[in-house]
Amino acid sequence: MKLPTTPIATLVYRVYLRSRLARCTRDLQSIAAQRENDFYAERILHREAVAVRSKLHSL
Repeated sequence: MKLPTTPIATLVYRVYLRSRLARCTRDLQSIAAQRENDFYAERILHREAVAVRSKLHSL
């Protein structure tokens, strides 16, 4: 890809790249938040499964 040579084209290209970088950063933060939520949900579910298994074995 050929880089822009005029100052206005360079400015527009820089703004475009910053916009893409910001979008990617927001997406990564969103994915990280989902993983954290999934981790806590998995811990809660695991705790529930252990409690149910324990109750089942006690019968």
